[in-house]
Amino acid sequence: MKNESFWKLSDRQILALAIYGEARGEPAEGKIAVGSVIMERVDHRDWDGKTVHEVCLKKYQFSCFNPGDPNRGKLLNLAEHWDEAMATDPALNDCYTIAYGLLDGTIPRTPEIAASHCCQYLTKAAKKGVTWWTGMDLVLTVRNHEFYA
Repeated sequence: MKNESFWKLSDRQILALAIYGEARGEPAEGKIAVGSVIMERVDHRDWDGKTVHEVCLKKYQFSCFNPGDPNRGKLLNLAEHWDEAMATDPALNDCYTIAYGLLDGTIPRTPEIAASHCCQYLTKAAKKGVTWWTGMDLVLTVRNHEFYA
């Protein structure tokens, strides 16, 4: 079931929420890398979706939107109170600025991700619980995230 609170947002807003939910504690480099993965999926992996919304909200692709994920409730609240959140949450503003730049091209995609069409990442903590990355090439590590192609 589509959550209308997410689907009513613009591409910039949903990309900002995805970056916020997945990497708000990371430096700008990490936020840009996460956004770059999303944009690579939009451009190169049709099965993920053809739009930012479809890619970000595809079931079980970005954990922050998954039912039961602790970030989901926060993201829903931000989506439902966007203007207030933008006025009071500096991290959301930072993620929105990065999303805006990735979408309009003023912030280039992370070169290692763009060159490899890297479309997978996980946190080092999550790596202990999954094996999908086995046999893939590690293309970049940014603080707590590892990016694979």
